[in-house]
Amino acid sequence: MIGLLGRSKQDQINFGLKTPNDFFVSIYLLWIVYSTGEYFDTFKEVLPFAFFYFLTALILDQPKKLSGFLLCWVVGLVVVVVFALSTHFGIEFAVGSSDLTNLFDGRLALNTWIFNNPNSLGHGAVALIPLSYVWLWWKRGVFCKLLAVVIISAAGFCVYLTQSKGAYLCGFAAFGIVFLFRKKLVVQALVLIIALTGGVAAIKLLPRMNTLSSQEDGIAGRLAIWRIAHSTMETTVVGEGWKKFEAWVSIPRVGAIRKATHGSYVNVGADLGYPGLFLFLAILYANGRAIFTAKPPLEDIETQRNQRALLSLFCSYASSAWMIDRAYHTDFFFIAGAIAAFHRQMIRVDEPPTHSKIDDGAACLDSFSGMAGQARFALANAPASPLLKSGFLNQVADSLNLDSARGASHYANSPSVALNTSPNLRDSWLRWEKISWVDLLLIYGLFEVVLLVWSEIMTNFISF
Repeated sequence: MIGLLGRSKQDQINFGLKTPNDFFVSIYLLWIVYSTGEYFDTFKEVLPFAFFYFLTALILDQPKKLSGFLLCWVVGLVVVVVFALSTHFGIEFAVGSSDLTNLFDGRLALNTWIFNNPNSLGHGAVALIPLSYVWLWWKRGVFCKLLAVVIISAAGFCVYLTQSKGAYLCGFAAFGIVFLFRKKLVVQALVLIIALTGGVAAIKLLPRMNTLSSQEDGIAGRLAIWRIAHSTMETTVVGEGWKKFEAWVSIPRVGAIRKATHGSYVNVGADLGYPGLFLFLAILYANGRAIFTAKPPLEDIETQRNQRALLSLFCSYASSAWMIDRAYHTDFFFIAGAIAAFHRQMIRVDEPPTHSKIDDGAACLDSFSGMAGQARFALANAPASPLLKSGFLNQVADSLNLDSARGASHYANSPSVALNTSPNLRDSWLRWEKISWVDLLLIYGLFEVVLLVWSEIMTNFISF
């Protein structure tokens, strides 16, 4: 509440659902309550997530506030790495971490609620590597770059000690995307060639990475759980309910034990069904589109750094979501809220620019109507899936009143349209404030890709 009261007067009226992320997060939380049942108890459990998201989105109304938020994230991850490494060097800041590490056969773990196993710690620490590159190396002075080297080295060593295969792969992917962001096409192609040759060979030299096989106990157990979760999603369509899916695996001389799903997408699919997974991916889509398409002015280094830092957090989360259960952690809603705050900053105009008036509403109407018609035709002729059979996409579109032609008609009926002619201000805008049928179609494509990858991993696991 203190943060809300401290918002600028100009932004006091900017409450409500202002970005696509706001709509998707709201519907996602409502779907959790609806699909789970026990409405009042479930509502009480998900209400804090709504507060985390909307307070973050509304409080961070200025680039400096967003920078402070991201700085706290960097410092928090540095503290995690320091606490974890202290165990390795015999100084136990988190009591019980040494015993926990021994329990995992020497793989480093931290005795906290989130990082109490090597995989969780590895995925948390590896996110610090691309984030430190952006925050301390990119367009910084010599001192900051030296500090970046120290922190990246410490985070890398921490990940190395966890021996987490998933953390290695996710860190490699996240850092690659962040490093290549907005670089020239030639540089991107060259780096990709090097990464897919020498990089893959280097990863295979890391601990426990010499072999990846479906016959390995850890991978075999994970694949079995994924099959159970996929079967549950196909059978129920709407899932078993929030946090209600349980996977039990039989182990010789031990018996049946409950195992985690080892994947956020799998976890959401089993708990919340096809619609829940679609909405979860819709939030990720909104995050990605806002970050990748925003174009802050070149001279605004602070906003550019915020954008790249959010990109690093988004990429780390999205890639790690294939390996660990983080769908219901608060960091998902914090990241989405911070990106929504950045989105608000990009679409807000502080000073009235120079305008030129044109009357081209009819052309705009034709363009949007054609685009909406093509999107509907593609949906009507898409392969059969539970989402299309249930009419879920159409229900989402109707509930949000996302008719592109209607928006274009309003545009056409306006007496004139104001276009910004200031290059710097125009480049700083993020021209995406409403969800269209094209967005829904792209989200549906992402949804089908995730289902395809899920199915392929279960049946044709790649080994080397």
